[in-house]
Amino acid sequence: MYDLIIAGGGPAGSTAAYRAAKDGLSVLVIEKESYPRDKTCGGGVSQKAVDIIGKIDKELIEREVFGARIFLPDYRNFTGMLDDRVAIMTRRENLDRWLINRAENSGAVIQDGEKVLDIVFGADYVEVVTPKNRYRSRMVIGSDGVNSTVARKSGIRTRWGDGVGLCLEAEVELGEALTDECVGDKLTEFYFIGEWGYGWVFPKSDRISIGIGGWGTRLHDPKTLFRRFVRNVSLQKNIDIEDKMNNVNIHRIPAGGFDRRIHSDRVLLTGDAAGFVDPFLGEGIYYAVKSGEIAAEVATGAVESDDFSERFLDEYVLKCEKEFNYDLKSALRFAKITYGRLDLFLNALRSDNRLFMEYLRTVRGDMTYTDFNRWCVLRSPVTLAKLICNR
Repeated sequence: MYDLIIAGGGPAGSTAAYRAAKDGLSVLVIEKESYPRDKTCGGGVSQKAVDIIGKIDKELIEREVFGARIFLPDYRNFTGMLDDRVAIMTRRENLDRWLINRAENSGAVIQDGEKVLDIVFGADYVEVVTPKNRYRSRMVIGSDGVNSTVARKSGIRTRWGDGVGLCLEAEVELGEALTDECVGDKLTEFYFIGEWGYGWVFPKSDRISIGIGGWGTRLHDPKTLFRRFVRNVSLQKNIDIEDKMNNVNIHRIPAGGFDRRIHSDRVLLTGDAAGFVDPFLGEGIYYAVKSGEIAAEVATGAVESDDFSERFLDEYVLKCEKEFNYDLKSALRFAKITYGRLDLFLNALRSDNRLFMEYLRTVRGDMTYTDFNRWCVLRSPVTLAKLICNR
């Protein structure tokens, strides 16, 4: 019997496995896909996420990002850059494989190509059922994404309520020179061209990630919206992106900041499975690795205390609240205000360079959304009043 089974081997699960194995726990990771695996994701990893991951292989870094170019609905645009790195661009199949290899090298057992079908609770164990086997452990961490089997089978959550978005994304090989021409150096691009959300173009070494994302209730006919967005970007850049595009991936995104249950007896949820995603940008890797780190710490304490009760595991909820979940609630308030009057917010961002710089620092991790919201109130009280009053 293992001390800990982790369902899902993405950034949350592999971080939890790495930390727990280093702490001396016997750990099994069960991943439904086989590595290297594809993942619907733009591939941006914020600096605050890199700081948690620690030293990362240089080969994983395809681009370094220091700023962003913002496009208005009429495609006018403006750019902001920091002196410090805001994020790195990577390919998720490479990053995820590196993270899971690190966990395995620390002592975790990795079982990929095996899907979790059910979890069954015994008096002093949890049994995880797959098509190939039945595994027992003292507790389980559900890092198995937005459609989490662990959340459903444990009774923590049978369905999502409010705040689930959708993203469509494709990676398009352009070659290094054309990628440079498409986006430029050290930048990402964000397109706020409709009420449904935003689009993005993220550069890698020889390709781009292009996609759209937004609240599910606003994305009517998302495939048509995505094709139209790609076509318009192609025309703007005079680069035939649409013709070079192959697979289009679709993924649900659970926006963070909502009150959700994230644990029960012998079970913790992390990352997307817990709904830990930036509700404005849809960024989830930071919250995945941070919640994985906290889950491993709490799991180690549970094993040492031989206490796997929901009450003991409340410590996980408290730590997540302190480290980032309270701030996700601030981010949700920010998202609701800005998406409610996006035109006013974008005009403020364009006319006030300091505002833009402070938001980039928020993305980078130098300040929280709570700090940023407070700074905005002091900086531009009239603008914020208009946003809040929706006038």
